[in-house]
Amino acid sequence: MGFIFLDCSQTQTIQVSKEIEEFYSSYNKAWSNADLNFISEEIYAVPFTLYLNDTTLMFFTKDEVKSFLQTTFDDLEANNYGYSMRNNWENYQSKNDIIIIEQNFTRFLTDSTVMNPKERTASYILRKQNNKYKIIALIPHSPVGSK
Repeated sequence: MGFIFLDCSQTQTIQVSKEIEEFYSSYNKAWSNADLNFISEEIYAVPFTLYLNDTTLMFFTKDEVKSFLQTTFDDLEANNYGYSMRNNWENYQSKNDIIIIEQNFTRFLTDSTVMNPKERTASYILRKQNNKYKIIALIPHSPVGSK
């Protein structure tokens, strides 16, 4: 009598719309370039909520968002951050004009080696406003800055 073992675990590829792919491509490019103006104008909406492990921050103006981004980018630059690349989508739900999406990504140092941890994730809540999606909330599952 013989046994046949089958691996039934399959990684399902999550498909998102072209609009969302383009949105995140521009977001990741802007993040990699520390373009706080583009992110605060085109990517994040206000009010913007950041859910951290030990606290929740709310930003009510674009200037508050820019200040947060400047502090974050200063920290990343001081630790030789170079750029980020998306690895895959880990979750995606869409209903009406709200999207909940989780991105798995890797950060690289200026010499193109990995900034640990190798795989990072963050969940985002997007809302369509004026016929355009913007991030209204971010839940990082790993540090926003370099640590």
